[in-house]
Amino acid sequence: MANTVFANKVLESKLADLLDTHLDMNQFLTIDRDLAENAGMTKTVNVYTFTGDVEDLDMGDGNEETLEVGFSGTNYTVGVTQGRFAYYDEEAMKDPQIVDMGLKAIADKMTNDLTAKAIDAMDDATLEQEGDWDFDHIVDAIAKYPYEEEGGLFILINPAQLADLRKNLGTSLQYAEAFARSGYIGSVCGVPVYVSKAVTSGTGYLAHKEAVKCFVKKGVEIEQERDANTRKNTIYGRKVMLVALVDATRIVKLSTESSPSL
Repeated sequence: MANTVFANKVLESKLADLLDTHLDMNQFLTIDRDLAENAGMTKTVNVYTFTGDVEDLDMGDGNEETLEVGFSGTNYTVGVTQGRFAYYDEEAMKDPQIVDMGLKAIADKMTNDLTAKAIDAMDDATLEQEGDWDFDHIVDAIAKYPYEEEGGLFILINPAQLADLRKNLGTSLQYAEAFARSGYIGSVCGVPVYVSKAVTSGTGYLAHKEAVKCFVKKGVEIEQERDANTRKNTIYGRKVMLVALVDATRIVKLSTESSPSL
């Protein structure tokens, strides 16, 4: 009978949950691949402002106002994020799933990194609404959103606020069973609400995906190297991108109302 590595043993492969959130963060930001198509590691984002207006004129009159466009630019530098996983031939012979588990661990950690950077970018919001986690809090936040069109808005909160919303909103938190997406708990005023433990407790965000952009220079790539003498194999996972808040008018930070100073 041929010898087997797993003599009389049945292996079950299971990787501990490494994800900070199981939400697909891509639905909460915009992917920009211009960096991948052009040279350079810096992205400049210009925010434009307009002054002046059009005027009704009588015969022989001219404009008193002049339309002017101003802008301010912010430079963002692309960074390299890398993870490394190493294993020996002997370990792979004991359990061949170790390679798959290592690759998944790198992928999960990369996902955590993108999630953290997206949340950090959202936290740069300049519009903010403080209050209790109830219907009025959400309505007031929507009122601060400066666009008439509210399509595409979402609310992202920490699990600590989930119970408060459910208790305070009651039937105002509308559920749609057909909306089967991880983290979705319902909607308020037509705005879908998602929960993620990656969001800091006591905060949340009412936003459109155009508020935050992920500028991709190079997507996730895998590279391997091997030391034949020691039979050590190393797998690298890396990505080259940056995440930044590019439109502060598209996001309102939600926070618990501050206690008055005594």
